[in-house]
Parts: sequence; C-alpha cells; structure tokens
Amino acid sequence: MCTVQNRSRDSVEDVGPAGREPSPPRLLDVFLREHEHLRRIAAGMGMDRADADDVLQDVSIQVLKNAVPFEQETGMMKWLITTTVNRCLTEHRRRFRHSASRILRRRPDMAEGLTADCGGADRVGLSEELEVVRRTLVELDPSLLLAVVLRYFCDMSSNEIAKALEWNASTVRCRLREARMILAKKVVQRGVEP
Repeated sequence: MCTVQNRSRDSVEDVGPAGREPSPPRLLDVFLREHEHLRRIAAGMGMDRADADDVLQDVSIQVLKNAVPFEQETGMMKWLITTTVNRCLTEHRRRFRHSASRILRRRPDMAEGLTADCGGADRVGLSEELEVVRRTLVELDPSLLLAVVLRYFCDMSSNEIAKALEWNASTVRCRLREARMILAKKVVQRGVEP
C-alpha cells in the first residue's frame, strides 16, 4: 500500500524551467508540511495520539486519491482541514454507535434514557468535567467546531482562520461567539460550573 510516508521519500521539489516561476505546490507537499498542524487539529477534537495517527493516515489516503487540482495553497489547506475534521467526526460517530449498542445489550432498560451523555469513551485519569466538555464539543455543528478547534487548540487568530478557510474574519468571530455561547449553556446544563 502506498502511503504518504512512503511517497514523501520520493517527493522532489518541483522547480520550473529557468526563467519561470516554480509550479504551485502539490497537495501532498502541503500535507507533509502541515502534518503537525493537522495532528493538533485531531488532538483538539478529542483524538489521542494513536487515533490521531489513524485519522491522518485516512487523510493521507484521501490526499493520494484526490484528483481535484487546486489553484492556491489556501484551497489546499481548507480541504486538508475540512477532511481532517470530517474524519474525526466520523470516528466519534463510529465510537458512539459501538458504545451505545454495547450498553443497550447489557441494559435494555436504558434504551429510553440513552442520550449523547453516554457517547464519550471513558479514559483513565480524565476528570468527569473534561469528558463533559469533550462530548459537548463533538456535538457542535461542524462549522462551529472547526472554528473553535482552529482558534483554541491551534492558536490561530480569527484572521488566520479566515484566510485558511476562505471566510470573512467577521464570520469567524461570529461563529466563535456562537460556539462559546452554545458550549457554555450545554456545559452548565450538564452540571459543570464555569
């Protein structure tokens, strides 16, 4: 199987003929350069190191399969960030379905009371409040979650987020505000004091 790690050794910087501009960067080159940034995004979405590696491996396969040409690097970054976030959300949904079915097999009396509160994977050593916050983050709308992860887990400014996602800076700030309000309300409802 050909993966990004295998192809990275063969990757050579594409330099145009003398007197011409070098060709635009390829998606694979941008992925390799921004790999740690994408890992932080996955970690910010609740993935541990092994899960983040799995997510980035899936993203690397999508990079290799992607046939859509990008004109600018910002389009590539937007695609990489969106693909990483979507893959993390898919992994969280898969875990919830698996966890929910296991709980229902053990305790059929819980079928009526099964809510998103049962969805997070319990991790040894994490406080109950952290799990509530993590589950609440996963429940956010993907566009709000994307803005929150980039701002608070990747330390990007609203202008940097706007540039990476091709949004207006004011749109980023509005989505961040909306996400903070939703998160605060849900966390308080679940018994975690701010």
